[in-house]
Formats: sequence, structure tokens, C-alpha cells
Amino acid sequence: GRMSVEIEAAQVERARLNKAAITKQISNACGREFEAPCVSVASGKCRMQMTERPTFRALAGAAQHVCGNGKLCGDSYEFFPDGSGRQIALISDGMGTGGRAAVDGAMTSGILSMLLKAGIGFDCALKIVNSALMAKSGEESLSTVDMAVVDLFSGKTEFLKAGAPVTFVRRDGKLIRVDMPSLPVGILNDAGFARENLTLGENDLVVLVSDGAVACGDEWLCREVEGWKGTVPQELAEEIVAQAIARRDDGHDDDVTALVVRVTVPEMEYPG
Repeated sequence: GRMSVEIEAAQVERARLNKAAITKQISNACGREFEAPCVSVASGKCRMQMTERPTFRALAGAAQHVCGNGKLCGDSYEFFPDGSGRQIALISDGMGTGGRAAVDGAMTSGILSMLLKAGIGFDCALKIVNSALMAKSGEESLSTVDMAVVDLFSGKTEFLKAGAPVTFVRRDGKLIRVDMPSLPVGILNDAGFARENLTLGENDLVVLVSDGAVACGDEWLCREVEGWKGTVPQELAEEIVAQAIARRDDGHDDDVTALVVRVTVPEMEYPG
């Protein structure tokens, strides 16, 4: 029910790629409207993946608090298309805080996003990240992985967790908690995801958070997500982080990240 196009070419500078022109030419050639290409560069070659313009669009907003108001955050997040009609929201949380945690978190999210954009499957990509963390140094390196993968054609959303805290979903105005026990990557040789699926529709929300946001309970966050009346995900992400800091009552501080995704039905406009 959808068309996709893969293009492999000699490596070119990203600044020289005119995505709008490429999208228009491919759309004209195929007789369908396409999204802008997802571009990855490896081994001297440029790979572009394009998919037919889908039913839904996913809008995102993200906010962070760095432990102790420092410069390096142990949490890392990404939000990107995989080139096959799916939008991926990802948070990784390196063990602890500060520079070492920041390296582990950024390494996890960076490798995962690069592999997924290149068409590598989720389980294989996780195993590669797990091996990289275990081989990184003689010291223990752990990181959680939390992903929501939204199929923009069907609304089917897959949640994948490796040691990550609860995810909050508002579907048809009602809150759903997605909470699955799992282990972080970097501990065992055989890493794997815990999985759950939901089908989302217009104006539904997905809220991913790092464990610093729910350190003192999540009842308030459930109320915040279920009762939110806005339309801009960035505003909700910032409010969640601010509330998480204000409600922390155990005398400790931690990195806090909130990544909010809102599913919409866009007006179809042809790009450039």
C-alpha cells in the first residue's frame, strides 16, 4: 500500500543536496507524492531512501535538564524518519551523570540512529550497540534505550525498551502507561528489546522520559499528559521538565529529558 525508492550515488557534500528538487523529480517520475529523502553517507557512497507521502505526520518537541546545571547531559535523544514511512523517537540514558554518562548516552543514540537510517533492523542494531558498549573500556558502560516507532501510514506504533522507564501515551483522550521490564545495553552479551504495540490516530500523544523525570513518582505526569490542551509538543516537553525539577523532594538531582510526539493529519502540500 505504499511505494518506496532507494537511491545509491557517489558521495556528495550534504550542503549541495537539493532535497526539494530530488523529491519533485522522483514524484513526477513515479506519479505519486513523496516525502523528502532520508540521507546517509557510508563507505564513500551516498544512500537516499524515500517513501510515499503518508497519512499522518509526527511533530515532536524535546527539553532537558542537566544534573547540577552542568554542561554535559547523560541523556541523549533523537527524532528522525527511517526512510520507510516510519518516524522514530529515541532516548538513551547513560549510567550516572556527567561526562562519562554523556559519552555512553550519545554513543548509544548516535550508533542506533545511524544504523536504523541505513536500514539495519532494530534487534541487529541493538546488538551492535551492546557490543560497542561492552568493548568500549574495561570499566562498566551501561545505557538505556527507549524508542517509539510510529508508522505514518497506518498509525501502528511499536514501543521498544531496554532498561527504560515508563512511556505515557494519550490515545483518544485517555492515558495508557507503557511499562515493560527489561535490561539496559552493555550488561549481557545477548541484549534484547521488550516490545509492545498500539495503534494511534490524529492528535494522540507519546511522551518518552528519562528516569530523572519519574524519580519521585509519575502520578503527576499522568495527569499532566492526560489533561494537556495544547498543540505544540515543545511546550509540553518544557512543562514536564520544569515540573520534574520542582517536584524532586529527595534531595538529589539527575539529568531529565522529555521527548513529546504528537500525531497529526497534515494538509497535503507539494514540497518546493
